[in-house]
Amino acid sequence: MKVIFSELAKLELDDACSFYDLQMSGLGLKFKEEVGKAVRRIAEFPTA
Repeated sequence: MKVIFSELAKLELDDACSFYDLQMSGLGLKFKEEVGKAVRRIAEFPTA
């Protein structure tokens, strides 16, 4: 299954990453990686 993010969703993800980076350096990247992992699991098992 292919997952497509809208432009607004991409902007919101970038905003969230920036927010987390303000809380602690590197946390935004870690958050983005975890979102990516979750999206890959959803794409792999869409009916789970």
